[in-house]
Amino acid sequence: MSGSCRLEATGYPSAQINAGDFLLMSAPPSWVLSKGETGEMFEFPALRHPTNLRMVSFGSGPGSTRIIGGHFCFDTVNANLLNGLLSPVVHIGNANGSASALRGIIELVDREASFARPGQTFVVNRLIEIMLVEAFRSRSAVDAAEPEKPGMLAGLADEQLAHALREIHADIARHWTVAAMAMTAGMSRSAFAERFTRVVGTPPGDYVLNWRMALAKDALRFTSRPLIEIASATGYGSASAFSTAFSRAVGCSPARYANRKKSRGDNG
Repeated sequence: MSGSCRLEATGYPSAQINAGDFLLMSAPPSWVLSKGETGEMFEFPALRHPTNLRMVSFGSGPGSTRIIGGHFCFDTVNANLLNGLLSPVVHIGNANGSASALRGIIELVDREASFARPGQTFVVNRLIEIMLVEAFRSRSAVDAAEPEKPGMLAGLADEQLAHALREIHADIARHWTVAAMAMTAGMSRSAFAERFTRVVGTPPGDYVLNWRMALAKDALRFTSRPLIEIASATGYGSASAFSTAFSRAVGCSPARYANRKKSRGDNG
């Protein structure tokens, strides 16, 4: 929000963090924020607070540094899908176009959180989710000169692959062969398979399977839908075919997975 500091993260070059910058770290390495020649470190209780965003101030007067910080909590079942979206450390400098959008969202969060009004929690939570999505769509200024990290976002940024990905997400129950995906993208089968694997980071068939399993896990944990209905919704012609695929991919049967998760009632 004001001032500056330095980010030191294991495996990454030291980075200056200035007013208007945005920093997002997903399963980050060991890191610290420091200020001044002494390298005095910030204490960051915001990252340990269970809810909302928190302001951290360092110093006083015109040279003080103020940071708004917090954290996002996600269900760990499909964490690999989330982790595949971005680098462990994303630094969006204030000159980046997305930084302006992020500042606008932060201002809305600050304004909404300043007064107790009906629906406040709902509005703040949605704004924070929008902030995260905006960060996902941004490229780190540090990484801008380097190849984009393979993943779904890289695929969605590719005009031809994006057609296939949107169709897959919209209709996962369809019989998706590599040839069918390539046709949707307007590419030859071999060119599509090579490009998809290079840009998204996984072969097309594996991507479809992983997406189906992610949806199946959610359905098994959070609904009471019959197995045949989940099988049909995720592209399998029978409950037995779905059970075989699920057991092979997840390591246990759908019934055992659902019972274990529901009985434990956890996010692991």
